[in-house]
Amino acid sequence: MDRPDSDEIKTKNEMSVYFDPRVKKQEAEDKEAEKQEAIQTIARAIGFFVKPVILMLLWNWLMPGLFGLATIGYLKALALTMISRILFSNDD
Repeated sequence: MDRPDSDEIKTKNEMSVYFDPRVKKQEAEDKEAEKQEAIQTIARAIGFFVKPVILMLLWNWLMPGLFGLATIGYLKALALTMISRILFSNDD
């Protein structure tokens, strides 16, 4: 009797495996979701550091001339931003 050698058996077994296309689609969707989440995280981090700069520039442009208040630096603008986020947060 002819016995198939081990290479033929491996080839037959490899070719009989069924690949579900839904798995690849789900993996692609998961990677896209992770990418979007990473982009949102980076945007939040950038916003956290940029918003106080905008506040500082607006404050230093308007407040000393209108009300005679002192100018502020970045750390004070960051503190004001954090206080306003605490007071006026929309998180439910």
